[in-house]
Amino acid sequence: MNKIIIIGAGPIGCYLARLLKNQGLNPLIIEEHKSIGRPIHCAGLVGKKVFDESKIDIPKDCIINTISGAVIYFEDEKIEIKRKEVAYIIDRERFDKVLGENLDILFETKFLGLEKNKSSFIIETDRGDFKSEIVIGADGANSFVRNILRNTDSIRLLRGVQFRMRFKPIYKDMVEVYIKKPYFYWIIPESDNVVRVGVISENPYYDLLNFIEERKLKKVDIIEKFAGIVPLEYFTPIQDEKLFLVGDSASQIKPLTYGGIYMGMRGAEILLDCIIKEKFSNYTFLWFKRFGREIKIMYQVREVLKSLDNREIKRLFLFVKDKIKLIEEKADFENHSTLFLEILKNPFISKDILNIFLKILKLNF
Repeated sequence: MNKIIIIGAGPIGCYLARLLKNQGLNPLIIEEHKSIGRPIHCAGLVGKKVFDESKIDIPKDCIINTISGAVIYFEDEKIEIKRKEVAYIIDRERFDKVLGENLDILFETKFLGLEKNKSSFIIETDRGDFKSEIVIGADGANSFVRNILRNTDSIRLLRGVQFRMRFKPIYKDMVEVYIKKPYFYWIIPESDNVVRVGVISENPYYDLLNFIEERKLKKVDIIEKFAGIVPLEYFTPIQDEKLFLVGDSASQIKPLTYGGIYMGMRGAEILLDCIIKEKFSNYTFLWFKRFGREIKIMYQVREVLKSLDNREIKRLFLFVKDKIKLIEEKADFENHSTLFLEILKNPFISKDILNIFLKILKLNF
């Protein structure tokens, strides 16, 4: 019998497996695809903290480009936010493969379900059954393990599409973000002549093609196309005795931008600690103790922003534009609520902007 089985060999499942292996445990990972890193489901933009706070060494050759800010557009206005080396563009396939090195992974094996006995689980796959004391669902946004744990159908999801395109970016070290209610589009500079252009929306492929046409990029070469999904809901608990969720399967993502690697890695570290100390029931509590406020505030920020009309968005945009120095000093790529709370301390907020912030606070408290 295996002590620990992880479903899913994505970056978070592999990161957790590496942490467990470093503690003398050797989990088995069940993965439906034939290799690590494909298909790619991520924009490949990660904060510097992903490398700085990692508990294992991730080689810097995973980094393709360094990002030192963002240019945000809304209608005829734009904001430039400059912060030195705040994020990296990574080779996601290389990044995932590094995390998965020297792990016990059973490829091309589809997880079908599980049964709980008195002290163990029977994991059903298309290549036979496996027995384990602990089961961890790291099987992504469309998690089958989550559906079993919650005894319900999948949560609400959004789809994302990204194209790698061959053209020279306007900014070599800054991400361009175009706000078009209710979503946003991005242009990420990968190199001097390659960019990543994408959107997360209800109909992302159609929306992205329209955006490309609007930006007069229709005749530009498309090198590669990627697609993925992100969870929209947050829920508790994220465990049931010795059955756990981690990463996207547990909605451990940033509510405003949907990035999941940083939070997923922290979730893996919290779960590791609970497993080593055999304090299994502490996992949900410790996760929300660490990130609960961030998730709650920024989830409601997202919902309020979606409810605003273009006139209100523009007022908010101009207000933010006037606070560039504050943003450059206080913004945290991985914890967005710190900036929101810092702005609230400003004594010169107009009535319209204050009403928007109060709407967010009313939903939270």
